Amino acid sequence: MAELAKVLYIVVVDEGEKREKETSSFRYTRPVLQSTLQLMGCKARHAFKISQRVFALIRSESSYNSLLQEGSETLNSDGLKGNSEKEDVRPANGDRNKSIPFELYKRRTSVVVKRETFLDVVCDALAEYKYVGPNQRADLILACRIRERKESVTVLLCGTSGCGKSTLSALLGSRLGVTTVISTDSIRHMMRSFVNEKQNPLLWASTYHAGECLDPVAVAEAKAKKKAKKLAGTAQSLPKGELADGSSAGKSDAQPMENGSTSTELISPKQMAVEGFKAQSEMVIDSLDRLITAWEERKESVVVEGVHLSLNFVMGLMKKHPSIIPFMIYITNEDKHLERFAVRAKYMTLDPAKNKYVKYIRNIRTIQDYLCKRADKHLVPKINNTNVDKSHLSAAAPVCHSRDIRVGVGKSNHMKS
Repeated sequence: MAELAKVLYIVVVDEGEKREKETSSFRYTRPVLQSTLQLMGCKARHAFKISQRVFALIRSESSYNSLLQEGSETLNSDGLKGNSEKEDVRPANGDRNKSIPFELYKRRTSVVVKRETFLDVVCDALAEYKYVGPNQRADLILACRIRERKESVTVLLCGTSGCGKSTLSALLGSRLGVTTVISTDSIRHMMRSFVNEKQNPLLWASTYHAGECLDPVAVAEAKAKKKAKKLAGTAQSLPKGELADGSSAGKSDAQPMENGSTSTELISPKQMAVEGFKAQSEMVIDSLDRLITAWEERKESVVVEGVHLSLNFVMGLMKKHPSIIPFMIYITNEDKHLERFAVRAKYMTLDPAKNKYVKYIRNIRTIQDYLCKRADKHLVPKINNTNVDKSHLSAAAPVCHSRDIRVGVGKSNHMKS
């Protein structure tokens, strides 16, 4: 009995779309399938074994020869991803002769299967490794669509300074097979190239002491006007009977806020730290909004981390961009938080005189408390980043459940690591 040929590529074709001009097929190799399985939550070692199993099952199919013939016809068509671009370029005779053997080898090692058949085989292989569940097939379909760039995902890692966002984003991007990992600090650095420090000191400050660049009186007046406007809106929404009963109370509460001197005294240093953080975040978030729009148009998946991802602005972005999945990264233990800052200091010290992060630790912890409260309010999943290995697994697992997260699966939004 003749030995079966190698299978290096599985070409998945969507039925009913072969005649369309748009790409209706995708070529899977073992590494690509492995990264797809990891995207849906499989462990790396299991994803490797499952991908090997899928290729073995496809290779041993009784209809292998018919699939191979069908594959040869499809591979000769313009339907495959990248083939149309290659055929537009007319190489020299020497280059063409060199590429012919490789193209022939690629055809002989490729198998074309229908989408449903491919999903059935992968689901069977997943079941062998105990990856079963009511949403197994849906998760696989979503992971395939993301890998084939028919859909995209934008993971946002929110959190204050020193909570491990950068390390976590690199690990998460590697696990999910996402090559684009960006920090909001990069966006801020780009914006600084257009304006000097004297023109915009707020942009040049760090988030944890940006409040020093704000005018406390102006901040107090703005907050007083906002509160008065909110009270006025509440009064208008009340029935006439309740409005008459509570009119005197509403006036007495709103009156002191119109007084500049009285409201200024209410602004504490901690509150100014939060206001400075929010002010700088608002400057950066507009540029991030435009970047996410471009990524979604290209169906490019990305991981974005940064302290500028204030939860109020993130919720606004989620209304505009369906691809966003947010996570709140934090550290409960203040001592462990301080230890992380020792590595960042020039002299590896926790001396406030030589370590600016330790000097402003109270502001940093205040900003974290503010972000955690907003995360609880909006039911954003929270990850206590005490162990980075467990944390990146906690963030990676629900990425393919993005639809569930976006509708508020955070009935319990604490994800301890």
